[in-house]
Amino acid sequence: MIKVFAFMACVLITEIILALVFHAAAGIFYKKLRLDRKSIFKGFAERLFLLIALSHNYSQALTFFSAVKLATRLKRDDIKGEQDRFNDYYLVGNLLSVAVGMGYVDLWMHFDSLKAALLRLFA
Repeated sequence: MIKVFAFMACVLITEIILALVFHAAAGIFYKKLRLDRKSIFKGFAERLFLLIALSHNYSQALTFFSAVKLATRLKRDDIKGEQDRFNDYYLVGNLLSVAVGMGYVDLWMHFDSLKAALLRLFA
């Protein structure tokens, strides 16, 4: 049970950091000054989907995830300069989100050995 709570604490801290990083990036790319709670929730839901799917060895979920993300992107019409900036932001954000989701899976799968290594390091 401790493993679950410790893992959830790690995920919560990571999600807070990610929200701040994505907020800063949105401020740079779009001059947005307030946190977008809807985007934060969607990002968390994406990473949760990846965590559940990949921890159950459903690697095809990455293909599904990519197809869904592409389908949601196809309808977007922007001015050319805005579109290029959005595409950069979208690509980097998705790659980071997938990497973090995969990191969650790795953390969950190797949590006990990581905990033992940290205890040896600080003991």
